[in-house]
Formats: sequence, structure tokens, C-alpha cells
Amino acid sequence: MKKLTTLLALALCLNGWAQYTKLLDFAGTTNGQYPRGSLISDGTFLYGMTGIGGANNLGTLFKIKPDGTGYVDLLNFAGATNGSNPYGDLYYDGTFLYGMTRGGGANNMGVIFKIMPDGTGYVDLLDFAGTTNGSYPYGSLISEVTVGHSLYGMTHDGGANNLGTLF
Repeated sequence: MKKLTTLLALALCLNGWAQYTKLLDFAGTTNGQYPRGSLISDGTFLYGMTGIGGANNLGTLFKIKPDGTGYVDLLNFAGATNGSNPYGDLYYDGTFLYGMTRGGGANNMGVIFKIMPDGTGYVDLLDFAGTTNGSYPYGSLISEVTVGHSLYGMTHDGGANNLGTLF
């Protein structure tokens, strides 16, 4: 009987947490499609990226409040100017959001970028160039704060053997 009571209490507790609320329907041109990576939070907004869609059909970076209100399209990726087809998770250092695209940039091999959470201050930190520094990053950036806030990641291709790089 004690096991049944414990299971019933656990089921009731989990039921209270198992609510589902759809916050947004992705619609292609207007707000992107095929979200990639995980959502991150700054305590007020959730931030994420879509792999394609948006104004240029090359992906978007967006924010939305956890209750589904306040959606803002922060960036429409545009290819050579700021990358295309973002991939992986965003990284937030308390001031900037950082991320990578698997295409676009000066060499159409992807970029590392940073942007303010309000969508201003976009900076292309690195254009991947193939043999010299890798190409087509897949995955997410991480930071090691004890080493001066360096960013680390990997590329799928490029490098001396065209088998990817670790940076």
C-alpha cells in the first residue's frame, strides 16, 4: 500500500509540472523555420536561432518571453555579410550573445559572431577560411573564464587535412 501511495503522490506531482503551452509557431519568412540548438535564457527572455527562414531564408536569431509574448526577430542572417544557416547553441556572457553559422561570411564557410541581446552591435568575429582555420562549424561555442574568456569550438571540415579543426 505504501508503494501505491508513493507512486500516486509522484504521479500527481509530475502531472502538475507536465503542462504544455505552445509559445510560437514558426512560419518561414516571417520568423524562421527549423529551429536549431537549444534555447538559452537571460532571466527575462529566451533566445534561439532557426537554421533557415527569415527575410533572406538563411536563418534568424530571435528572443521571446517565457510566456510567449514579446517575440523579436533580432537578426536575419544574410550570407556574406553576417553568415547563414546558424547551427548549435548560443552562448551568453552577460553582455553579448555569441554563436556560429555553418555557411556565409567572406568565404561562405561560416562565421563566429557576437550581438547584443537587443539585436544591436552585431560583430563578425571570425570568417572561417578552410585550410587556415577550418570550415563549416557544427556544434556550439563554450567559454573557459579562467583563460581570459576565450571561446572554444570545432569545425566539421577544413584545417591542414580537411578533416576539421578544434579552436
